[in-house]
Amino acid sequence: IDTEFAVPTLFKLLPFVFTVSLSILSVLLSESLPKLLMNFKFSRFGYNIFSFFSQRFYIELFYNKYIVEGVLKLGGQTSKSLDKGSVELLGPYGLEKGLLVLSNSIGNLSTVVLISYSLYTI
Repeated sequence: IDTEFAVPTLFKLLPFVFTVSLSILSVLLSESLPKLLMNFKFSRFGYNIFSFFSQRFYIELFYNKYIVEGVLKLGGQTSKSLDKGSVELLGPYGLEKGLLVLSNSIGNLSTVVLISYSLYTI
């Protein structure tokens, strides 16, 4: 069910509006009232808020370093082995085997069986 069309446009634009307005507010505060911002940052409540939002990056660091990096290495090794197999299959060794199989199958077509089948259909 597509609920995308049932949600009013205002609700869909809320994340964008909050992002832009809070970005502008943070730039204005840091440029016009830097001492107030520093006093807030060094207060107990401000320290807790800043440390809460900075912990998000530690979680992302852990996630990227141990989970994503392992998955990407596994994918790289898999694609490397698959690429090596395809190069061997399409390279000189694989080309030789393919041509031998093709020539054998063409040789099998030129037997009497093909001639008898063609005469049978005529």
